[in-house]
Amino acid sequence: KPVAPSPYGAQPSAGYGYPGAQGAPQQPYGAQPQQGQPYGSPQPAPTGGAAPQQAAPADFSPFWFAVPVTRPLFAEDGSPAPIAELAPGTWYLAVEQRGATLIAQTQDGRRGVLQDTSGIQRG
Repeated sequence: KPVAPSPYGAQPSAGYGYPGAQGAPQQPYGAQPQQGQPYGSPQPAPTGGAAPQQAAPADFSPFWFAVPVTRPLFAEDGSPAPIAELAPGTWYLAVEQRGATLIAQTQDGRRGVLQDTSGIQRG
């Protein structure tokens, strides 16, 4: 016998998974409004906002280094209190250069400014 149409809106155009069902132009799934270029930009600084000296020297590439004596690592926002201490015998990653200072990353992922770069050993 023939099957009666479902009373619950048998219109396939109103269901899930039918592109353009409402007749309104829709963006593809996952598309976001273009608000600049979030992809391919440099790693965002955890402090938020753009750093005033965003441009590192074009020839800079991250390198490992060690300090000859214990050195303080300061926050990137310029606060006077050290956020970490770099100890001799441990390798740290220099991720950026700002003038005579280096932006160093510790093993636990913290980043800060190494102001005294004299005598460091590059690895």
